[in-house]
Amino acid sequence: MSGGQRAFDSGVERSRALLPDAPELWTYSSLREVETCALRYALSSASYPDLWDGYGYPRFVHPSALFGDIVHDSLERIVRALVAAGCSAASTPEAVAVLRALGGYSVVATEALEQRMAMLDGNPRVSATRREQIQRLLADRVPEARVDVQTRLSRLTLVPRRGRPAALGLALHSGGHTRTALGPGSYAEVSLRANELRIKGRLDLLTISASHVDIVDHKTGREDPDHLDQLRFYGVLWENDLAANPSRMPMGELTVAYPATDITIQSPDASELDRITQSIKSRVRAADEQIEADPPVATTGPHCVQCPVRSICPAYWDSMNHDPTSVAPNSWFDFEGIVGDQNGAKSWWLLDRFGSRRVLLLRIASGAELAQGQRLRLLGIRRDHDPGVDGIVATLTTTSESFILSGEIAGTR
Repeated sequence: MSGGQRAFDSGVERSRALLPDAPELWTYSSLREVETCALRYALSSASYPDLWDGYGYPRFVHPSALFGDIVHDSLERIVRALVAAGCSAASTPEAVAVLRALGGYSVVATEALEQRMAMLDGNPRVSATRREQIQRLLADRVPEARVDVQTRLSRLTLVPRRGRPAALGLALHSGGHTRTALGPGSYAEVSLRANELRIKGRLDLLTISASHVDIVDHKTGREDPDHLDQLRFYGVLWENDLAANPSRMPMGELTVAYPATDITIQSPDASELDRITQSIKSRVRAADEQIEADPPVATTGPHCVQCPVRSICPAYWDSMNHDPTSVAPNSWFDFEGIVGDQNGAKSWWLLDRFGSRRVLLLRIASGAELAQGQRLRLLGIRRDHDPGVDGIVATLTTTSESFILSGEIAGTR
């Protein structure tokens, strides 16, 4: 590992990135992200001292993703409380008392919403107007979150840690330095680490019996084969965490819990675990090399459309199709160009990225400001149909984003 900071300048104002070194421990998600695009991981994890004090590149908030976070946070809080109370299921009298003490499903979901909204403080990509809009949308979905959480809990079986204090193992998954072995029973939100393999992970629910251990991982999105691979990764993690599992207790069932169904597989056998372990070692070495490259290599493709750092990735803008005539009306697209003549109080002509010709007429929302000659990157503008305009028409909506470029696109320094 280099131990030094490398600067990356995409040319976007206030977005000079100080790139990270490879982490001490990799997670399943971070390995997958590097393998998708090393530059994406580096820019997502970099620091931006000219932009904000938060970690990584500020997130653009999608209400659907935030809704999934709220469901997951609510589940985490309730399952923790049920485990601490020694409940075996959400339908027992003891569990009903726990839920009543928490205020009920809707209160838990509402409080999770408020906590997630508070995490947006200081995010330069979330305006006050956008924040209010997201708050209203998610508040309306609290009943949906309540049903989702109830449905999942109805399928969940817990094993009380009888005769053991509720806080047993807390140091192991609280991030403390003292890590102890886990005994029989269920544990919520357990952090495991395998130092020799340089991997770590946080398991939603781990249940230890006399002969084996089962893992449940809650997912709020669509079914994806990667989720099963993640469970197998957790199996290797459990096998190699000698603080949590000094006796090398074998795995049993691995379950991905979706909103309406569970998918359960048997844990890998010894030979499969060894194959996965060797694969993880190779992946970690490769990820280290990719992140330490100067600069990390960008891998472009269909995944770029949803990339959270595409606004500051030169490779994305160099590789994308810059012809909006191929975009269907009422569809959303990204565009890079130069502000030309003003056409009306709330509309401007945009030139191509070289300033050689008019490409589209951009209509802006109230409060937005443009200046002739600005070089812009626009995310999520909508193509509209207007027979009265000779050319492409697009609208900068309240969910669109505008980034100002300054000088030449620089790359690393």
